[in-house]
Amino acid sequence: MSLSHNNILLRIYCSIFAKKVGNDGYGNSYYMKKNWSPKNNYRERRFVIYKGNIEASKVPQVWNAWLHHISDEIPQIPIRKSGWIKEHVPNLTGTPYAYEYKDKKDAKKVKNIYSTWSPNE
Repeated sequence: MSLSHNNILLRIYCSIFAKKVGNDGYGNSYYMKKNWSPKNNYRERRFVIYKGNIEASKVPQVWNAWLHHISDEIPQIPIRKSGWIKEHVPNLTGTPYAYEYKDKKDAKKVKNIYSTWSPNE
């Protein structure tokens, strides 16, 4: 796994200035820093260091609520996945694996006529 320079600097910054508050089931680490400035609405600063690829959709709901100051409770227990919950899949937009719309026109028909709906009809 190759870490970017920004990620390495953020890890160093966190080890010196921030307090680690927990981990989630994906291995992401969550930190907070007491920074009572008007820039942050006089609240502590909360942030995450992702494990592996940086993908915002890997943040569970309870941690997302904590990051955005919706909840002040720090989630203590990683959420266990039930058998019916699928594994996380990253956003594939812009990759060769992205969903591609396939037009369903029938090539055997002579005319494929589509009409738009009008509220006056």
